[in-house]
Amino acid sequence: MPRLAPAALTLAILVTAGTARAAPIEFVEQRRNFMIFNDVDGTIEHANWFNREPFYEAYYPLEEGFLKVHADDSQFIVVYTTFKLVKGVGAFYQSLANDVAGIGYKQAAAIDPIIPDEFFDDTPNSQFQGMLHMNDWHNFLLPGDAGLNDTWISLVFGQELGHAWLAFVRADLGDGPSDLMLGRAKAHWNFYMHTDGSPVEGHRWADNGDGSFTAAQLKSFQFSDLDLYLMGLMPPDEVEPWFVIEDPHDCIDSALPDMECAPVDGFSFKADQYRVQGTRRDITIKDVIGAEGQRLPAYPDAPSEFDLSFILIKRPDESLCDQELAAMDAIVERSIEMWVGQTRDRATIVNRTHVDDPQDPGPACPEPPESTGTGTGTSTGTDTSATSSDPETPTTGGGDPPDSDSTSGSASNGDTGAQQGESGCGCAQQPAPAPWLLTALVPLLLPRRRS
Repeated sequence: MPRLAPAALTLAILVTAGTARAAPIEFVEQRRNFMIFNDVDGTIEHANWFNREPFYEAYYPLEEGFLKVHADDSQFIVVYTTFKLVKGVGAFYQSLANDVAGIGYKQAAAIDPIIPDEFFDDTPNSQFQGMLHMNDWHNFLLPGDAGLNDTWISLVFGQELGHAWLAFVRADLGDGPSDLMLGRAKAHWNFYMHTDGSPVEGHRWADNGDGSFTAAQLKSFQFSDLDLYLMGLMPPDEVEPWFVIEDPHDCIDSALPDMECAPVDGFSFKADQYRVQGTRRDITIKDVIGAEGQRLPAYPDAPSEFDLSFILIKRPDESLCDQELAAMDAIVERSIEMWVGQTRDRATIVNRTHVDDPQDPGPACPEPPESTGTGTGTSTGTDTSATSSDPETPTTGGGDPPDSDSTSGSASNGDTGAQQGESGCGCAQQPAPAPWLLTALVPLLLPRRRS
């Protein structure tokens, strides 16, 4: 998609703390489940989300533009775009404030380039606690007219919102706090940790009783007991013990050279299942509390209802047609439905950008051109030979650079069956503090028209 020429707009210059700020995003229209805004001067599209000052140079105008036309009633703002994030980035969560103890934000702050301290508030003028940047909204559609990509929604939305609380905790296994449970960027779970299929990674490992363990590929994801405890949705006495496989060897399903085992910061794998030999190390919630202290606020005083606002940011000369607008509405609905299910219905989400009034359906979408059979069109699938990366790059504060992780996000390439250990999971891999990211975009569902 060609870059837009600068819009002929007079931009107000906002000054905060001596730094000039770009004009806010500009409201376009309200849809049933989300609001549309123009990125009037490219501030959002070309933002550097991976360091503190440039992150807030883009975020504050976004927050200001949204709150200009909507009540300050949400803890999280979920941003989709009609354009791609920087190369190598799939999606990320950025923590904007934290007042929860016992969930590992102390060590998250130590490696994250955005958040300043374990307890902080970078949005004192609003209720926002975190921002989910979901990247190009088309990523959540299957190729062609095949509908929503439920696996990708389950992994990516589950992981990004999960990163508000996960995964930074250590466990005291007798020799002081250990990061044995941590994998990619120390903001996701270890490849060899039994997480019962958490969207924040690890796997649903079966102990075969002979020193071997087996995990199957996951198509949907569910938060573990540990996840739910850290999210404030489960009391510690309900958390069942879990385990990590130490000294992994003899990975007979490995697709890596010489059949070596995946690194602890890997995520997905190509085979239908993954078998490994190793030593089981059992861990309990008491081990986590011993390292991190009690979660405060604790269940049941911690909130279980979360207010989210959903926005789509586009270039000023773009317009979306009726089927695209309906698809975006459906993505928001399915994301909420699946995330609540991932919490085993222990949490609820209130969409503060939902309206009941019927909307103008928008302009009719043009009929797609008939295929000529020449094979010159855009590919409609992911390359399963590509390296796997997770859906975001985790960071607790800032964004993750391409192919890197941080405590607020993670990056991934959408190939949930890619070889383990090549680039991890949904988030990108090389440990460089920044938000949790996602890579590998799904082709456009429908052609986009320009006004």
